[in-house]
Amino acid sequence: MRAILRGGLVDDSALTNEYLDELLAVGKRPGYASVARAVYGTLPSLVAARSVYPRVTVPVNLVYGEHDWSRASDRDANNRALPGAEFVQIPDAGHFLSLEKPAVIAALLDRSAVGEDHETGR
Repeated sequence: MRAILRGGLVDDSALTNEYLDELLAVGKRPGYASVARAVYGTLPSLVAARSVYPRVTVPVNLVYGEHDWSRASDRDANNRALPGAEFVQIPDAGHFLSLEKPAVIAALLDRSAVGEDHETGR
């Protein structure tokens, strides 16, 4: 598992032993295998979902690491398909942004929350 997860990181130090231990413990919980199979079973529908992206009417932040596992052409296609999406590419980061760049992700979420509050008055 460590080798797979490291493949999604630019900074290997972001993958701590404590986090890896937690992932392994979660995977041993009763019922986890059923949940994992169900998630994997949805993968084709996740790819097919792009066909409905043009109907999205809410604000979208499309965030990728510079070295994400996705292809640049897929990222661009998602960005083009989502009307008004804000495309953000995080430099020197891989696929697991919340592990590798948690402060950057937190700042993006904070910025989004402030924007929503400003627009809705909440």
